[in-house]
Amino acid sequence: IIMSTLSSALAASLQNSDTIGPLITGVISGRNFDLQDSMISTTPYACIAVIDLPSHEKPFLGAADGTVTGQIEVRVISSISEDKAKEIADEVKTHLRPLSRLSWDGGVVPFGVTAWDQVPDTADDLSFWIEILTIYYKASAA
Repeated sequence: IIMSTLSSALAASLQNSDTIGPLITGVISGRNFDLQDSMISTTPYACIAVIDLPSHEKPFLGAADGTVTGQIEVRVISSISEDKAKEIADEVKTHLRPLSRLSWDGGVVPFGVTAWDQVPDTADDLSFWIEILTIYYKASAA
């Protein structure tokens, strides 16, 4: 699965976080359910999926030139408990709040979170819990 530069940089940032890294087995690009199952069956029984959402919107009122807005989905998946998924999702939000850029491939990628939605979900058999964060961002094209 090809990830955008921004989502790749975000995935690396989450994986390398001193706080989040130890709470998860790893970060998945996109919706790779085989890898997800493997990661949530390995200690610490949680993972994060970073997914590019296909729509990009450019507001037409007062939009600055060179400014693109878009969305990335971050799914926090835990096979321990719903509370554990929520705890990791809170750490992700804490990690995102101060960010204005992400390091990637020897450079930096501008990244400014403007809002997020959080929705809980679970597997039909309650074998894992998911917190779905839809992150709205601004990234300068320059």
